[in-house]
Amino acid sequence: MNINRLFVALISLLVVFSFSLTSSAVSWDSSYDDQQTWVEEQNATAQFTYLEATITAKIKNNNDHVEYFKISQTYTGTLDTTTGSAIYWEVLWTNPCALKMIKYMSDVDDEDLGWKIQAGETKTVTFKLRATNINPSYPNYIRQPGINNTFWPLLNEPGLQASWFLPNEIEYLNPSLDLVSWKGHFCFWIKNLDYTRPKVSGIVRAPIVPIDSNLTYSNPEVTYIDNEVPWANTAAWDVVLYPGQSKHFSYTYQWPSTSSSSYSGSAGSSSYDVPTTAAASTNASVPTTSETGVPFALFVVGAIVIAGGVTYAKFFR
Repeated sequence: MNINRLFVALISLLVVFSFSLTSSAVSWDSSYDDQQTWVEEQNATAQFTYLEATITAKIKNNNDHVEYFKISQTYTGTLDTTTGSAIYWEVLWTNPCALKMIKYMSDVDDEDLGWKIQAGETKTVTFKLRATNINPSYPNYIRQPGINNTFWPLLNEPGLQASWFLPNEIEYLNPSLDLVSWKGHFCFWIKNLDYTRPKVSGIVRAPIVPIDSNLTYSNPEVTYIDNEVPWANTAAWDVVLYPGQSKHFSYTYQWPSTSSSSYSGSAGSSSYDVPTTAAASTNASVPTTSETGVPFALFVVGAIVIAGGVTYAKFFR
């Protein structure tokens, strides 16, 4: 029997099984009592006005010739493609100095930046990104697609959702490249866009969370770790925002998840009217209600497919 066909058939069965498993997890009458149901909302009073990420990745080239890898400046993450849009990024700096790649992926920036890695070499790179379509002129938040509101008189209010991604997707794209370690430090500002009515309260989650990673730092200290999505230690804060008030949050994740990684939080908190670290807003024309986020079921399916693809690429190709 052809081993390739056998493996493809196995992946197909896993996908079918995962759809069957997760469809019950998102239904309101599910036996999964710890799975929240998200009801479709109109908008959010508190939204992100700034988002940046500083990434450090250690990659090994297991091939016998030179390879290249580069920075992606479009994040769809776990995007609901029917209603959402991507987060676009500007590269602020890189270390070591990045090279301009031979081709580019989108019109976001026609100068894709990346690095050369020689055969057998292990390279560590660090780069800082800033979201260009999340700024004071275009506030944004991550929306979880929900079901229609047919409930009365009480509803669940789960707060602002996170989005998730797999740090080692590079191994699927190029099986010769092995992600040895990954660390991401994220900073964001959130603002109460209502200047007249009373203060607002709710749960704010980290907007971008890597799967199978440890939360090692946050400021202010997280209120709790949200484990609603398996394999994701999602940082969550209970937040109060007065009219027009902004608050700053930062957090760090480390991949792969290890028992030796410990969390250290800071009780300190900062709140100002204007982010002191935010650069001037861009003039890019973007929707004012861009959304990312995905149903739990679809993310699990995607994770299984990518994991299967990595295994196939590494061991059966």
